[in-house]
Amino acid sequence: MRFGQNYHRNFIPEWSEHYVDYNLLKKQVKLGNVTETYEYLDTAVSALKIFYKHEINAGSFGEEELDKLQWFGRVNLDAIERIIAKLKQKGHTGSPYPGRFAFLVSVRQIQLYNQQNGNGLQDGIGLQDGILAKRPRVANPLHMAMRHQDDERVHALVQDLRNLDYLSVRGEIALHVAAQLGRLDYTTLLLEVLAKNNLDHDIPDISRGWTPLFFAAVDGHLDIVQLLLEAGSDQHRKDHLGWTAKEYAVFKGHLAVAGLFDTTTVEDLTGGPEQNPFGASVYAPNHCIEGEKIIIATLGSSRKNRVVTQVDLSYCSSVYTPGKHESVASFSLTISALGNKSQLPRRVWLPILDDQINDPFIFSVASDVAAQLIFKVYRDTGEGNVLVGSGTALLESNSHQFGAGRQSLIREQTVPILDKETMAVAGTVTFTFLIAKPYSHDIQGPQGFSTPEEWTRALTPVTSPPLLVGHRGTGQNLVANKHLQIGENTVGSFLSAVKLGASFVEFDVQVTRDLQAVCFHDFSLSESGTDAPVHDLTLDQFLHASKVQSPHGNPLSTLGQPRYQDEGSNNRPRSRSLGGQFEAGAIQIRDRMKHTVDFKLKGFKPNTRGEFIQDSFATLKDILTQLPEEIGLDIEIKYPRLHEAVDAGVAPVAIELNTFVDVALDTVHQHSKPGSKRKIMFSSFTPEICILLSLKQKAYPVFFITNAGKIPMTDMEVRAASVQVAVRFARRWNLTGIVFACEALLLSPRLVGYVKKKGGLVCATYGELNNQPDVVRKQVAAGVDIIVADRIRLVAETLAVLN
Repeated sequence: MRFGQNYHRNFIPEWSEHYVDYNLLKKQVKLGNVTETYEYLDTAVSALKIFYKHEINAGSFGEEELDKLQWFGRVNLDAIERIIAKLKQKGHTGSPYPGRFAFLVSVRQIQLYNQQNGNGLQDGIGLQDGILAKRPRVANPLHMAMRHQDDERVHALVQDLRNLDYLSVRGEIALHVAAQLGRLDYTTLLLEVLAKNNLDHDIPDISRGWTPLFFAAVDGHLDIVQLLLEAGSDQHRKDHLGWTAKEYAVFKGHLAVAGLFDTTTVEDLTGGPEQNPFGASVYAPNHCIEGEKIIIATLGSSRKNRVVTQVDLSYCSSVYTPGKHESVASFSLTISALGNKSQLPRRVWLPILDDQINDPFIFSVASDVAAQLIFKVYRDTGEGNVLVGSGTALLESNSHQFGAGRQSLIREQTVPILDKETMAVAGTVTFTFLIAKPYSHDIQGPQGFSTPEEWTRALTPVTSPPLLVGHRGTGQNLVANKHLQIGENTVGSFLSAVKLGASFVEFDVQVTRDLQAVCFHDFSLSESGTDAPVHDLTLDQFLHASKVQSPHGNPLSTLGQPRYQDEGSNNRPRSRSLGGQFEAGAIQIRDRMKHTVDFKLKGFKPNTRGEFIQDSFATLKDILTQLPEEIGLDIEIKYPRLHEAVDAGVAPVAIELNTFVDVALDTVHQHSKPGSKRKIMFSSFTPEICILLSLKQKAYPVFFITNAGKIPMTDMEVRAASVQVAVRFARRWNLTGIVFACEALLLSPRLVGYVKKKGGLVCATYGELNNQPDVVRKQVAAGVDIIVADRIRLVAETLAVLN
């Protein structure tokens, strides 16, 4: 979620005509039209001064009116400052200086401006025709009624044809407004009246070339998108940047919306999303050095199902509500860390226009300093910032509640803000935080490939792209599969995957209570007969659940029925080479599991006798020491997630994040042979794990795994909700690439180019659809670098034909 995409949400309806057109200017900057951009900005500042003078002199202003006028100035000022910043990034300098617009920010300055300038400005001076009349234009009444969501006036005004095809200064008709608002009733009404009067509804706006369909798709309004498509909106139209509405829907994580569009072909895979490469990534520390720790904090919650006001004070807020708070644009929040000397406090103006999820506050402090964040609220008086309230968050104060080396899976914290004068609680600030600590061993370069270019060069001797990775070995265990399955996440499965054509094997690593890295996917070890999480068991307890089933020989079905081999085997029954005592053990463990939450949900458990070819549970040490070094390893760090604990009905507490990551790194460091050429990469669904892996080492590439909006979305993590936020997150923290649920990129293949060429990232995919040859062929054509699959032989044969 970015400022430009959500600009329309900050409109005050009656002044919506008079906002600086941020999207138009951004496009001009991208096209290199610098002169036109500066001319627009110079004109806009002059025009807005006239508009402001007119509004102030139009009548007496109460607090609510002044509040709205400040907000109007705040949004326009932000737009101008951002455009000037973009111009400076490209090496351009010129006018206007944002300070010329500062008179719009505070009540005091508004009043001074009114007193000092009164009639000092002449209407129309320096203005181009059509920018602003001598008397400011009033927004179209239908547009205003819709933005105010005044249903009665909307139904009355829609009967006037002049309102239906009225174009705002941004080239928007009323239907654009209805789509932006997500009002199905307005959209239905307007489409009916437009059709009745033979008026076109599929009109692109001026600044972006967006029709109403684009607005509905971007915001995920499924019912409105469906209605517009049925009305004949052109779903293949491209905007000024070459994007389609469907691509925006996928980009934003609205995969159900994207599914309403026609099937995308791979014939035209260039242009559009892949153009205009990103600039340099915003600041992020490159490494967590010895003797320091890094505090990373983000305002608000990182969970989609948590609606929380980031800054919620009696006199100001992070959310703008007209008339609710006084002097809305004159408050700011600063965030600093105790013991931080190298960086100034970060300041955020309130209300907040942007989503903060990928713009964290980062502070380096000495390891022996208590981790504390200090929040201060200031008010701009026109003569300087005055402190009005403050609060301190003790980030490590509750660690003793969970036991040594443990922490809550809820990383969100709320701190009270105390009023400076009364010391009463004035409100709260809610934030999410992570503390990164240095890794004790130096493994900063043995492999020497972390960038996409280094990654590609390193893998070239192994295989031609795309790289085939065996998912949990020869595939995830599912009872629905008709072919014979080797127990997932086992040494036998990994060896088999390589024989069938995989270059890498992917497996899940968790950490036990006694800090041993084990290879296991599920949150709980149901084989124990309980819903106990893996991190609450010792290594011996973990391995005992495996020993009970006895992996020696060729196991039988628990029901005494033969299992069948892989397709092409003529359904020959497997050998029955074990005695009855082993069959009894398999029955016993199944009876034990049937009372667990996990087994009740799925009806089976991976790598168990009777369902699959069961093999011994493995540790990360086993994999590193028993697999030949030519087998590449994709080590997925499977840190417990909040929804897993909730589903299992256990306390949301796990091993401390740094400890969890350090155990995995220690195991790799200790059991990798000197001079080993083994290729290893790390991956994780948990953003914090990816951040720590990036900060603690540079020897191995790190990949972020994301559903990118795939439904159902069990993990409510915001940073995993779309292609857009995933790419920004990966770039923000210097990750090598992203592993997407393949559905997103199948819906919009050109986004592969966006990830690779514009984002500068390696693009990988996973999912059951990756087992279908036609899906594999589409991804190869789109340029996917890595395919994680279950049906290794089938996919390997498909790739062999293509290469």
